[in-house]
Amino acid sequence: MIIREESDDNRKILRREIFVEKLFTDAYIDNALQFNNVEINTKDGIAYIGGLNFSSTKVSFEFDSEISVTSDEHLIKLHFSLEGKYCYQPLSHIKYLVQIPENHCNMFYYPTTEGRDIFFKENTKVFEIYVKPSLLQKLLGIEFKGSFGKLQDAISNSTSFVLWDKSKFIPPQIRSKINEIIQCPYKGEIRKRYLESKLTVLVIDFLMGRQTSKISKNNIKLLNSDYLALVKVEAYIRKNLKEPLKILDLAEIAGFNATKLKRDFKKVYGMPVFKYITALRMEVSKNLITQDGASIAHAAFEVGYANPQHFTTAFKRTMGYLPSELKPTIQ
Repeated sequence: MIIREESDDNRKILRREIFVEKLFTDAYIDNALQFNNVEINTKDGIAYIGGLNFSSTKVSFEFDSEISVTSDEHLIKLHFSLEGKYCYQPLSHIKYLVQIPENHCNMFYYPTTEGRDIFFKENTKVFEIYVKPSLLQKLLGIEFKGSFGKLQDAISNSTSFVLWDKSKFIPPQIRSKINEIIQCPYKGEIRKRYLESKLTVLVIDFLMGRQTSKISKNNIKLLNSDYLALVKVEAYIRKNLKEPLKILDLAEIAGFNATKLKRDFKKVYGMPVFKYITALRMEVSKNLITQDGASIAHAAFEVGYANPQHFTTAFKRTMGYLPSELKPTIQ
């Protein structure tokens, strides 16, 4: 991995050169998968980026918003925009501009030709996984050929590929798995075994999981403007879980009527609006309890429940167990 800064028309552009053999040295799952956390902080209109070097060492760079990316071998990338939005554009196949809004994800493949990672002037956190194509075939077996024939064709013809025309939202259970990887508490050999198991489950669930597969199979036909309006609604929901969320208010944010909002939201997110809100509230409250040590009453309040008993009932109905089971010592 080589990262260097260059100036272009008074802009500072980063160039990221990936050498695959080195990238996957001591990597995960048969040395064919590597993951990375990238964080971008913006101050006074300038973006500072850290985490590009695939190591625990944080090296910060000042740049404009664009990173030129090259690789000496074919790679598949799974990208999760945890915070902020992102685009990828292969320069030789312009039509494959990949837009990944906040809380959305996608998978794309690019041959050794140059591409561009494009970030925006806002604080950003991304989780990215780089995979050798041969690993996906090994992990998925015959399911790979049946479900990813177009990807196989792209690999054979050295052409770019994007899994979804419109990036999908990150299901709460997938985000939870990402958090478990990022917050791995172990070191040494145990750390590697832990991460290999978590990454295997994450990749399989991302590609073949019931929730993801159901959304993937939907033939979503929406104007890009409508899709982005729904993305805006989903972002509003995530940032206002403590507040009462009403269909008419959400429809106004989207610029839709209530019927269109409910219909199109289900197309994109795979479930009705209120079911999605409840699932998100339960996942956020679970993280508050298990990761932040919050009490059940505090977690309930933070996701919009004034009555802890009502929260407990909703949690049990959604998750299948009581929130008190998350921590045996919780009173």
